[in-house]
Amino acid sequence: MMTTSGPNLIEQFAKYFNSGDLESLVLMYEDGAAFIPEPGTVLNDAAGLRASLQAFLDLKGTITIVSTTEAVNNELALTHSHWRIDLPDGGSMEHTSAEVSRRQADGTWKYALDNPFGGDVLS
Repeated sequence: MMTTSGPNLIEQFAKYFNSGDLESLVLMYEDGAAFIPEPGTVLNDAAGLRASLQAFLDLKGTITIVSTTEAVNNELALTHSHWRIDLPDGGSMEHTSAEVSRRQADGTWKYALDNPFGGDVLS
């Protein structure tokens, strides 16, 4: 289920998001991962992560990864992805994220920190 290289995490995220697969999305995060569901709010508990991911899924939108970059240093990877969610009402959300993922003991990668609005801190 999990990817074996850092660069594929965001594509896996999009696949699970677009299929509404909350359980697979949750499994993409290591225990205690920090998730920032909105600027200024940091969650690092499983219940908060699950509820926040469900809130994004409840938008019933389709996510597209417009572009992504990644730097990998041994067991850590820093990713920035420009994403867009097209909403059923014809509207959309578009932001640039910042994520840190960590290689797990089994060789897979999981998010350690996910800020879907990471680019907004520069605005």
